[in-house]
Amino acid sequence: MQRNQWLAVLLAVVLFCSGVGVGVLWHRYYATSVEVRRSSDEFRDHYIAEMRSKLSLTSAQVDQLNGILDDTKAKYKAARDTCHPAMVMVKEDHTRRVKSILTAAQIPIYERLVAEHESKARDQDRRERQEEMNSAAHRHAHRLPEHP
Repeated sequence: MQRNQWLAVLLAVVLFCSGVGVGVLWHRYYATSVEVRRSSDEFRDHYIAEMRSKLSLTSAQVDQLNGILDDTKAKYKAARDTCHPAMVMVKEDHTRRVKSILTAAQIPIYERLVAEHESKARDQDRRERQEEMNSAAHRHAHRLPEHP
């Protein structure tokens, strides 16, 4: 009986170690294959730090770069806002066409799904706007003094 107990303990240890090994490999695969989305603040900070270190930018150049980034962001937003009405029309056409293939019982369920998706999109937009406002306040509070 003693021999069977040692064999069972050894088997349990081997099984545990195998599980740990698979977990480590899976985490490593997942960490390298999934792109982690950075916030716009993190991306901007990384971009500025890279530009500052690799190009040896002066504080005046960093301030100018911040201005360029702000201007570019505003232009992207303006372009998005210009295209928004057309995108809304495409979305409404899609919804209308999907409803046309559904039964009367399916339509209310579909409308709830659409409402849920729109709610999630509004929440995401709200978070992004809040992030932009926080980012602007952070940049404004941490501006480097200009050197003559």
